[in-house]
Amino acid sequence: MELREFVSQFDLKGVLEKEPKISLDGFLEKWQNGEAILLDVRTNEEQALTPLTAFGIHIPLNELPERLSEVPKDKLVCTLCPGKIRATIALCYLVSEGFENVKVLNSSPSEIVDKMKPPVVSKLRK
Repeated sequence: MELREFVSQFDLKGVLEKEPKISLDGFLEKWQNGEAILLDVRTNEEQALTPLTAFGIHIPLNELPERLSEVPKDKLVCTLCPGKIRATIALCYLVSEGFENVKVLNSSPSEIVDKMKPPVVSKLRK
């Protein structure tokens, strides 16, 4: 589907009715229960500075169409990038491809790292 066609048919109202963002605490709760994964759409260079693959998968946004089969449809997919723009584009793309359970993680990589200090991680994994 061409971008022009996608944009003209995109049902933003439907996406917004589902609350398109999730808090870090909300994500971590679902992740801990095996109900969610993180889809990190940052560039390889950004991801190398702050790897977050313990929470899901890293697929740069520009590689998402070719690697779509790596994204599970049976879990909540929470997209992540620092400014939320690429994460929102990823959300829109996934919805256009039939994913029904997608949200933008309302957090930055540095906030995730700050939250995941060793005492917190050990409590989450118990």
